[in-house]
Amino acid sequence: MSHDFAERNKAEVRHGKLSIVEKLAYSVGAFSDSVPFNIFYYYFLYFLTDVVGVDPAVGGTISLIAIMWDAVTDPVVGHLSDNCRSKYGRRRPFMIGASLPIYLFTILLFTTTGETAAQQFAYYLFAAIGFWTAYKFYVIPFLSMSAEITDDFNERSTIKTYTGIIMYTATWLVTAGPMFVVDKVTKSGGEEKTAWFLSAVVFGLVALAGALVCWNFTRGKERVSYDANIVKNAHKKTRGDMVKDYVALIRMKPFRNIALYIFFTCVNYSIASAAFVFLMSNNLGLGADKQAIYWTTYTVICFAMLPVCNFLATRMGKKLVTIVLCLITIAGCLFFAAFGIQTYHQLLIYTVIYNISNVCFWTIGYAMVNDCCEVFEYISGERREGSINGIASFAQKFGSAIGMWLSGILLSLVGYHAELEEQSASALNGILQLNTLIPAIAIIISVIFVILYPITEKRYRSLMEALRARERGESYSDENLKKLF
Repeated sequence: MSHDFAERNKAEVRHGKLSIVEKLAYSVGAFSDSVPFNIFYYYFLYFLTDVVGVDPAVGGTISLIAIMWDAVTDPVVGHLSDNCRSKYGRRRPFMIGASLPIYLFTILLFTTTGETAAQQFAYYLFAAIGFWTAYKFYVIPFLSMSAEITDDFNERSTIKTYTGIIMYTATWLVTAGPMFVVDKVTKSGGEEKTAWFLSAVVFGLVALAGALVCWNFTRGKERVSYDANIVKNAHKKTRGDMVKDYVALIRMKPFRNIALYIFFTCVNYSIASAAFVFLMSNNLGLGADKQAIYWTTYTVICFAMLPVCNFLATRMGKKLVTIVLCLITIAGCLFFAAFGIQTYHQLLIYTVIYNISNVCFWTIGYAMVNDCCEVFEYISGERREGSINGIASFAQKFGSAIGMWLSGILLSLVGYHAELEEQSASALNGILQLNTLIPAIAIIISVIFVILYPITEKRYRSLMEALRARERGESYSDENLKKLF
């Protein structure tokens, strides 16, 4: 890339629209985000309990420790990528370096090993910590790049919609796919543990390919590819600077509210994700083949919702549409908590209602995170996309860790026993509530923080006008911006 093109690129992408090719080139990287993430949350606890034979509470504890490790180190990776001095960019070197380790640790996660409970605990804890460490070194720079390649208020929602298409394609692959493999392997006389190993090898390879494509086609798309002043000053950053940045971010009203929204939404998401396979297997008696068909239908439902969410967000605003869709999901969760999910058709209806807010979160929610980047820039004069996404990811992982841990604990408390062919009535009701009532409570709490989130399209446009005026050395008013701080 020529120097002239790099300079032009830095000047134009700040306020410009993105082409379809640019959106797709970036969005393909979501395979390396969504494939590992979802195969862990949907199936790791199930694999430990029903394939390896680990106690549910122990499996939940392994997940808790690993995800908490990932959560507390997310901000560190964000800081490192903000201050990366590579001439190849601030984000892309991390992405390419982490892609192969993610693949290898995904395979280790779904490999059966260990004779004693202590050996199994040590092995799967090591594999899970390694998995999340590699994952974070990819996903924080990947998410941060989306805030750099455009700062247009509605374009950020659109690029997240493109990313959502890839994300739900990946989700389909790692929900329907493993069950399809399990069905084929076991029916041909193979062992279930072999099927899970093959699933990790095959679907992990999809994630690896996504990272390589995104890394290759996003050359020069970062807002700052290589800047001599950044290189000169980056080495002066200390841990004290990192802590100072994070304290400033947490004190920033919009970001604090969106981080709490993420936390409670991910408590809901991880509980429902971990418990859902138990609902289908035990409450509804669906075999691996029918579960594979269900996940295909689930993906079609989510695909249909993506453009609807994007359309509503551009018409109603990100904040209002998030509140409305969350309220619909809360009502649906409470209804099915009271009346149950007894048939496949009821399961599909519940899937539509539950995923109304879920699809909104994974697309519109993270576009709202990126809008906080310009608020911080206005306050401090510095860009901190990595730090912002690092703390957002911390909130996501911390909420997910709590949810995953609670799933294992609550499964034990309601009397779930993997060795039983038929669970008790209390266990079946407990599984139902893990998928309905508990998520409803978490969403109720999360939507409160969306209501308190102060960034609207009107305020954001006023903010951008002030930033541009500042760059040109012109006077500007911050009268319309006071509620942002």
